[in-house]
Amino acid sequence: MENPKLLRKFSEILARKLKDFDVEWVVGPFTGGAIFAYDLASVMGVFSAYAEKEGERRVLKRGYNIENRRVAVVDDVLTTGKSLRETYSAVLEAGGIPVVCGVMIKRGEVFLEVPLFFVLELNLPVFKPEDCPLCKAGIPLEIRGKGGL
Repeated sequence: MENPKLLRKFSEILARKLKDFDVEWVVGPFTGGAIFAYDLASVMGVFSAYAEKEGERRVLKRGYNIENRRVAVVDDVLTTGKSLRETYSAVLEAGGIPVVCGVMIKRGEVFLEVPLFFVLELNLPVFKPEDCPLCKAGIPLEIRGKGGL
């Protein structure tokens, strides 16, 4: 997300993959998915919205009216699929019609009722903290986008 030119390339590639779904809105989870949704919607020439956390779920606030509209549900990175599933549910709750899902980078699997498209697939291992070899070796974690903690 820190490089808008690179983000635009991802958006252009995914837009080509989604062109046959007659998408009217692109919705992503706040924050990274929302940025991607906005850029992708810009490339596709459609509207964008984002789903915000509210307790244990995500909802569409801010007056977005997606009722009976064809929606692409997107996220920046798919690892566990939790954000994508929550956003998909938020679209359904708001009366939208999810017709396709898309992600920039696919690292894991998620199973929804619509096709999933991605730009880049990475098969990287995911560890619980107690099983992480870097954690065991005392190598500090770098969290990008969160103040470099």
